[in-house]
Amino acid sequence: MRGNLTGKSIQAITAAAFLFGAGVWLSATGASPSGGGAAQAVGQNSGQSPSQAPGANSAARQTNRPQQSPTLPTPSQNGARDSMYQPAKAVAAADAQYPFQTSAEGIVVFDVSIGERGEVKKISALVDVPPFTAAAEQSLKSWKFASATQNGRAEDSEMLVAFAFRHAVYLTNPPALNGVFPTKGSEGGRSDFIAPSILYATYAGYPASTVAYGAVVVQASVKADGSTGDVTVLRDLPGGFAAMAIEAAKQWRFQSALRDGQGVPSKVAIAFVYSSRALNPF
Repeated sequence: MRGNLTGKSIQAITAAAFLFGAGVWLSATGASPSGGGAAQAVGQNSGQSPSQAPGANSAARQTNRPQQSPTLPTPSQNGARDSMYQPAKAVAAADAQYPFQTSAEGIVVFDVSIGERGEVKKISALVDVPPFTAAAEQSLKSWKFASATQNGRAEDSEMLVAFAFRHAVYLTNPPALNGVFPTKGSEGGRSDFIAPSILYATYAGYPASTVAYGAVVVQASVKADGSTGDVTVLRDLPGGFAAMAIEAAKQWRFQSALRDGQGVPSKVAIAFVYSSRALNPF
């Protein structure tokens, strides 16, 4: 009997020790039979979903981060200035002589066809006033020009050059000029270009304190809307001629040049030619 009690006691003690050790191990590891559910409960209690885990949030932030657009060049960087149309112009002008012993006055107008290298291809008289036309054309053959450009490339073009002959010894009457209207497709020029029209012209005054004679040449910028812009001096005479020539040129009225049917800027050169008071005492 005593031995049997002893064996049962030993078994009970062994079982109790095993249960105690298991309880210690479970408490140390934090595990439980419903461990998976406990983990889910923790997630539910914290208000987080699997996609809201710290790693997932970081990936989402990287995916949704706005992408920086490439910097686009400004119009000036694209060479917008080079795309503008630049008209042909005179860069140097020669003197013109007033025909000797004539009492006539008048304005001669030429349409000058200018090539890509600035060379004169053709000179056409739009307004012919003998004997001044020959004298004006002789002067014009010594002028120098620069070609027109589009998108930075030289091209054939045309421009108007006017010679206003007036005497130096009396107040002159207004010039008999009823308008000058160039036509499309002149020989030697571009078929899609029409030079500006002259709607009104006037003579320049003659300075009172000089006896100089010859040609004072100015160049007027005609805007795409036909209005007159700046006026520059290409050739001057001593005695205050330039100021009077500029003042007169600003009174001229124009209709804009056309390129492909659209108004474009242009240049008009005007030579105011004066007779000699000594040689033409009219």
